Amino acid sequence: MDTYTRGLAPRFAQLLAQREAELRSILRPTGEVAVQAPDAQSRDVQDFKDMAVEESQSVVDEAKADHAMEELELIVAARRRLADQSYGECLDCGEPIDLRRLLALPATRFCTACQDIHEHGRAVGARRNGTQFPKSRQ
Repeated sequence: MDTYTRGLAPRFAQLLAQREAELRSILRPTGEVAVQAPDAQSRDVQDFKDMAVEESQSVVDEAKADHAMEELELIVAARRRLADQSYGECLDCGEPIDLRRLLALPATRFCTACQDIHEHGRAVGARRNGTQFPKSRQ
């Protein structure tokens, strides 16, 4: 298994910075939305289909922003680990994370084995509660 070495730090710093910029551009528009009270005279007549489409789009946009914010937090934490030279080590077991995994998911916190444990634990908890959670991307 190939693992991360400090010589790869500039490459991963660039990958993380690029993804951080992408996520911030996704989040920027959501922060600029201003809610205006509807004015009876300036409000266009909308039918229920238009309102449903707007509501659906609003839910999708909110979910997209939530996901981007979660990923941004992972990116910032990964950049901190890169700076303190702990990047590439699993936060649970301390073993090196496979380089292929880091290339695919630069902000990942866990090796594959520990990620499986986290996902299994989440799945068991979801079954107990009767809810479904998407699998983690790290």
